[in-house]
Amino acid sequence: MKKLLATLLALIMVMSIAGAVAEVTFPLSDEVITLTAFATAGPYTKGDFNDLAMWKVMEELTNIHFVFDAAPSGQSAEKLGLLFASNNLPDVIFKTGISNADVVKYAADGQLQPIGDLLPEYAPNFSKLLEESPEIYKAIVQADGQIYGFPYIVTAAPSTITPKLFYNKDFAEKQGFKPAETLDELVEQMRAFKDSDWNGNGIADELPLAVDGGINKAINAFAGTFGIRTRGSSSGDWDVDEEGNLRFVPTCDGYKELLMFLHDIYEEGLLDQQCFTADIPYFQAAAAENRVYFGFVHNTTYMTTYSDSFIGLPGPLTRNAGDEKHWAGQSLTVTNGNTFITSKCTCPEKVVSYFDYFYSNEGLNLFFLGIEGETYELDENGIGRYTEFVTNNPDGLSMEEALGTFICWSGGSNPSIADDVHFGDNLINESTATAAKNLSIYGPDMIWPASFTYTEEESETISDLKLDIDRIVTEKRAAFVTGSESFDNWDAYVASIESAGLAELQEIVQAGLDRYNAVGE
Repeated sequence: MKKLLATLLALIMVMSIAGAVAEVTFPLSDEVITLTAFATAGPYTKGDFNDLAMWKVMEELTNIHFVFDAAPSGQSAEKLGLLFASNNLPDVIFKTGISNADVVKYAADGQLQPIGDLLPEYAPNFSKLLEESPEIYKAIVQADGQIYGFPYIVTAAPSTITPKLFYNKDFAEKQGFKPAETLDELVEQMRAFKDSDWNGNGIADELPLAVDGGINKAINAFAGTFGIRTRGSSSGDWDVDEEGNLRFVPTCDGYKELLMFLHDIYEEGLLDQQCFTADIPYFQAAAAENRVYFGFVHNTTYMTTYSDSFIGLPGPLTRNAGDEKHWAGQSLTVTNGNTFITSKCTCPEKVVSYFDYFYSNEGLNLFFLGIEGETYELDENGIGRYTEFVTNNPDGLSMEEALGTFICWSGGSNPSIADDVHFGDNLINESTATAAKNLSIYGPDMIWPASFTYTEEESETISDLKLDIDRIVTEKRAAFVTGSESFDNWDAYVASIESAGLAELQEIVQAGLDRYNAVGE
């Protein structure tokens, strides 16, 4: 441990000293360098990934030409796994998240190159971020003290809050309802909507509470109400209890009480019966038919035709009037590394400088706004604003679709920063931003990343243990909510998780948490 901490502290010191003076000169080469890359194409990417307008700008700037092999998001994980298995690797893995466990494995196999030692000299923008925001560094440094990939950093406030708690103000006003603040008020209003035939089609098809993306959205929406996920939503099944001790959320009393509440509203038909499989298209179709009252989703645009009818609740829901409000559905702004340099690449320092550009102001303009004069213009304050080609596309395309032939940001996992200036203020509407603000002021004091970093041996053990534990949690969660499993069997459920190795898993997670807390001390 002492050796590891010494390595981490040494790296921080080097970056702190060198980050302020490092400077990169473009182009990065006198001659054009051609490199290969595997990439994940987002849902709004149009045409050949290689033909996106941003690559021409980058090649003119850097003299580096990338040839991309791009796969749709649903296929990229399997295809990337085959590339690593066969060791038939490109120079770069781009815009494709790799779990910390796999990063450790591929690094140990010599298939990924560390970039930490290159950052001070060749990545001034990213190095400055790490110096100014230690939590970013803590989230991406591996157990061996190395950094292997560029992360996606999301600082636009509405993007870190999910879901938002939207409700149909038109129905509420007609019924004389004030915005719900307690669970009892929520249930009362849902019951009224269920029996209202709000859309006037003569069919009892109203959805008092609908979510997109599965039951976890509903759990995020109510977690703070029941005192769980005290370290935010990104850490998932792990948080701390009232004494500050590490806790496995799916076996604690608050989690049980939350599932009991979800069961009650599910059984009464207030919670959408498709909540376990509901995705964005399903939710949008229901919203377009004016069937939704409470929509706990990411953005009011999901309400399609009726988006103007939905606004956010003023704060998280409480169990009783006067209870202190807590919001748990907030994630850390740093996601796993998504852009890596493989063992095949012979010019890693140039690649580091190439992607470092996307953390600069000019690079952010390119990555999220596109091409100046075509998709955006600078306003009087030098801030990029979308042109009418994007905001009011003549062919009726959405903003994301209009940008799809210019830039590749859609789908996430970007080596860049989704901030308010370049991203949020342009792509997040006012009602969504307000709903997020309502919740964020009640967020956790500390938010953990999606995973701590572990040694290769720890990662292998975690992977083995989680197979059974995650299966039990997922299966029983659905069974408890739907009523196919009685809560009388809760103790047996907890015992099954303990028998699957929970104590060993918790010991390893605690070691990862200890390392995380120790970085920078």
